[in-house]
Amino acid sequence: AEYGAMRPPVGLLAQIASAVSRSFRKAFQEEYLAAKQDPEKWMKATSISRNFGNMTFDEAKKILDVEDVDDKEALEAKVERLLQMNDKKDPKNKGCGSKYIQDKVLNAKERIEFELEQRQEKRAEG
Repeated sequence: AEYGAMRPPVGLLAQIASAVSRSFRKAFQEEYLAAKQDPEKWMKATSISRNFGNMTFDEAKKILDVEDVDDKEALEAKVERLLQMNDKKDPKNKGCGSKYIQDKVLNAKERIEFELEQRQEKRAEG
């Protein structure tokens, strides 16, 4: 069997790539239009998937070991330090680190940021 005989036709690959591209473009356009037509409904629908690893606000504060979540500089410094401490590629860590812990740290950061956004929106409304 010759190598060229097993190679898929270039035209077929181009058709597949084009179809996938069209599908993504159409899905993006539909989401954009939905968000534009009814932003509140869209936010509620998309916030369901923002569960931050099923983490509560209190758990997020414990993971990052912070009490004052309004001090954004301290929060960011804590996140950066925890991410660096668990980075396997960092030479200081000598190959030790945990992607799992990094993910938990990022989920905690996002959960706290989400809570702060919600508080800010409530203040703006009330």
